[in-house]
Amino acid sequence: MNTTLSFEGVSITYGHGSTAFTAVNGVDLTLQPGEVLGLVGESGSGKSTLARAAVGLSEPSSGRVLLGDAEISHARGERLRERRRVQMIFQDPQSCFNPRRTIGQSLEEALVAAHKREGTPIPAPRARRDEVGHLLQAVALPADTAARMPAQLSGGQRQRIAVARAIAAKPTVILADEITSALDVSVQGAVLNLLQKLQRELGFSMLFISHNLAVVRIVCDRVAVMRKGELIEVGDTLDVMHSPRHDYTRELIAAVPTL
Repeated sequence: MNTTLSFEGVSITYGHGSTAFTAVNGVDLTLQPGEVLGLVGESGSGKSTLARAAVGLSEPSSGRVLLGDAEISHARGERLRERRRVQMIFQDPQSCFNPRRTIGQSLEEALVAAHKREGTPIPAPRARRDEVGHLLQAVALPADTAARMPAQLSGGQRQRIAVARAIAAKPTVILADEITSALDVSVQGAVLNLLQKLQRELGFSMLFISHNLAVVRIVCDRVAVMRKGELIEVGDTLDVMHSPRHDYTRELIAAVPTL
C-alpha cells in the first residue's frame, strides 16, 4: 500500500471578499513512508492549518491532500475511511478527551473504530481490555491508568495517552502538532523519546510540527520551513540547519538557544 502523504497546491482561505485571509498559500509538500518530516515556522505561519487539512479539520480552498493515490481532502464515504489512517496529536490533548469517560473507555473507542475501518471482527470486551493494557504498556504507563479520568492525569501523562490513542487507530501517518511545547523540559524529552521509539517499531511516518529547531534537529529526517502561509525551504535537516538558503530560515536558526 502506498502511504505517501501529499499536499498538492494546497491553499486555505477563511472569509470572503475584503475580509478574506489566506492562511496557507499554494503549498506542495510530500511526506514519504516511514519518514519524520519537521514543519517549522513562527506562530501564524500556517503550519497547523496545513496539517489540519489532512484530517478534515480544515479543508483546502484549492488544491488537494492525498494518501497514496486516494484524495482525502473533502473526504466522504470510502475516502473518509482512508483519511482515518492519518491521526493528529495536539499540543493540549485535554480538550480532545471526554471528561466523563475513563482513559480505558477512550482507548477502547479508538480500538473499535480501527477494527470497523479495517473490516476486522471487533474483539470481545475482555480482549479489548487486554489491548488497552498493551497500549498503556507501549507508552510506559501502568495498567491501572485505564480506570482514571483525564483530569486526574498530569500533562505529560495525558500526552502519552494521546499518543496511545493515535496508535490505537493503526495509523500510517501521525501529525504531531507542537506536542511538547506545553510540557516541562524534563517531560518533553521522555515524550519525544517515546514517540521516536514507537515510530521506529511501528513504521508510521510523522509530520512533526514545531517552532523549536533544537528539537527538530534531533527528531527529523527532513525539515520544511513555512512563512506567512507559504513553503519557502525544504531539505535534509542537517543541510537546512548548516546551509539554509533563505534569510528567514537563517533568522530561525539564529534564534535557537546555544550553551
